[in-house]
Amino acid sequence: MDLFIRQSTVEVQSSDLADLEADCASNKFESSTLPNIQGFNHARLIINPVAGDEQSNLMKLPEIVAALEAEGIRADIAFTDPHNSPALIARRAIAEGYSLVIVAGGDGTVAEVAQGLIHSSIGLGIIPIGTYNNIARSLNIPTDIVAACQVIARGHIKQIDVGQANNEHYFFEAAGVGLDAVLFPLGAEIKDGRWGRIFQAAQLALGYQAQKFKLEFDRTIVEARQHYRWKLKLLRRTTLIQRELQLSALLVVVANGPYYGTGFTVAPDAVIDDGLLTISVFRNFSKWELLRHFWSISRGQYRYSPKIETYRAAQVKITSQVKLPVHIDGHAFGQLPVTLKVVKHVLSVIVPTAAFPV
Repeated sequence: MDLFIRQSTVEVQSSDLADLEADCASNKFESSTLPNIQGFNHARLIINPVAGDEQSNLMKLPEIVAALEAEGIRADIAFTDPHNSPALIARRAIAEGYSLVIVAGGDGTVAEVAQGLIHSSIGLGIIPIGTYNNIARSLNIPTDIVAACQVIARGHIKQIDVGQANNEHYFFEAAGVGLDAVLFPLGAEIKDGRWGRIFQAAQLALGYQAQKFKLEFDRTIVEARQHYRWKLKLLRRTTLIQRELQLSALLVVVANGPYYGTGFTVAPDAVIDDGLLTISVFRNFSKWELLRHFWSISRGQYRYSPKIETYRAAQVKITSQVKLPVHIDGHAFGQLPVTLKVVKHVLSVIVPTAAFPV
């Protein structure tokens, strides 16, 4: 069902939310013909009306509409619901001939919409109104609604990479194996207000032991390390041609972009359009050191830790003799083994230009 809104709806009070949803659902509001903004003459705005932090996304909708229309963009609005997922609406937008899809939401909604646009030529505009907005931050898209809408109108298309697990499931931030994969489900429950899980998470973290992994790269270990300091004189000659690495670690993070989870700068050197994944291995960390490190990189900060071993590759296969859990973008994804690869330049996203910095 197509849902529309017009510029005259600028403010809405809590008591008006039900009326606004009803008006949109009944197509009471009509859209007007879009001007040709950088060739985008038919835009779809996708939003989850029930999501949001202190203020629901629906309460932010009038400001979003006003900011878009201030840039000359009028978009047909589609609300997500249990029967209309963000990915489904995005794929439908392709079939309906839209030339631009805009998503207003957090990382979860952005990722779902993006999944529906992979391998298409349609540009994706992002208005980050979530809690952490890792994907937007990786692309230097501002979290201010007005500034984000200005980027959509004045920015340029960037072809970015997407990660893929076992040749089927896509991820945009990072995949992880080990301690973080164990803790992510509890973290989601804590975020939803189940504060009693904090004690359980602390117990799991303190009792967790380093696990043995085997990493198989699509290139030699030396090639995977060439972007980082590496003392070749300490390597055995066989290591120069090896593609496999066996080690014990608390966790292994495979990142597509710099940020993941609750805003952790887990891979500060990761570039989202270079055709490579950044693999960070956390071994030789005590629990206290690991806690200090993740605290230091929280909220987008970065503190270098020389104990992290970092590799860059287009593909890595991770195996273990133990069936360890895996997560992709914070969602459970079965157990090892897992093959993670980058799919290069398959998503078109509107980002700031040099002429319009943020």
